Amino acid sequence: MKMCREILGIVILLMTTTCVDPISFNFQEPPPQLVIYGTYTQLNQDHEVSIRTTGEFGTLDTHLAGAIVRLLDENGATAQYNETEGKYILPKGIIQGETGKSYKIEVVLPDGRRYESPWQQMPEPVNIEDKYYRIEYRKALSESDVIVEQFFVDVFISSPLKTKDDNKVFLRWEIDETWSLTDKYCGAFDNVEACYYRVNNSFEKVKLFSSIDNSQEDLEDYPLYSRVFAPYIEFNELHYFNIYQYSIDESTFDYWEKIDVVSNQSGSVFDKLPSGVHGNIGESGRDSKILGYFEVAAATIARVVTTREGIREMVVIPRQCSPYISHFRQPNYCCYCDLLPNRIPRPEYWGER
Repeated sequence: MKMCREILGIVILLMTTTCVDPISFNFQEPPPQLVIYGTYTQLNQDHEVSIRTTGEFGTLDTHLAGAIVRLLDENGATAQYNETEGKYILPKGIIQGETGKSYKIEVVLPDGRRYESPWQQMPEPVNIEDKYYRIEYRKALSESDVIVEQFFVDVFISSPLKTKDDNKVFLRWEIDETWSLTDKYCGAFDNVEACYYRVNNSFEKVKLFSSIDNSQEDLEDYPLYSRVFAPYIEFNELHYFNIYQYSIDESTFDYWEKIDVVSNQSGSVFDKLPSGVHGNIGESGRDSKILGYFEVAAATIARVVTTREGIREMVVIPRQCSPYISHFRQPNYCCYCDLLPNRIPRPEYWGER
């Protein structure tokens, strides 16, 4: 404490004395770092690789254009990703991922530098045998650190942990939510329109599971996801919790576990890039690894859908955008659903229960 007072006195003296030159502090930002991230699965869908550089204070900033990105399989097949709107997309069906086969990517930057991931074998997929949601009224800590009581919606799954080869199981999950709103007729020349929205909450926290320290043969009623049951407008019609369950290898699990530790200290996963966590992609001819990761995973998709009728069995919610109330007394989005953010085209699975 005495030393702190002495240092503070010196600083004040330097600030108030006119006969000495002012002291300037030169804080230098570290140079931009390259970040490559992507996931490849057995699903018959487009796959994406992101190539970016870090910006101020380690945040992800600029998409890097003009790179060449290729996927390779163990049999020598090669497919090139297409650059689209700052992303690199591998169209579905070019190389179909298969359990037990190995894959890697190669990246060539515009300046000629080459990067590649190691060969990774695709694990067996792990099925989701059951899934459901529950709405519960309970206490929670608010953003202002005050204990409040409110409704939460929780999502649960059940999955077997036994594989054909009796291997250990490593799982990672992502969840996004999609919901719809059909606006109401609000006078002449107004068209009734249905809008669809998507919110990705996966990166608030990394969700992982390892069977190494668990002797159980199944995940039963596993609490996968929880959120405040609000705003009610999101649950006025169909609302989907889309679950993406990735079966990964142990090295990939270790990487995400490190990311989870760092993100718990600094915010959500991609608020600020975890500068100390390097992945599995390295520059050709060098031993060091860059930031980011390319993972080969076996994916399973499941959807938990809520309806207004089903929710009413658990909790009473006020009707949003009622046709029986004047539109002058309701929010503008009740007449024009395109005013709400995160709008997407109608998903192919819409209407599935």
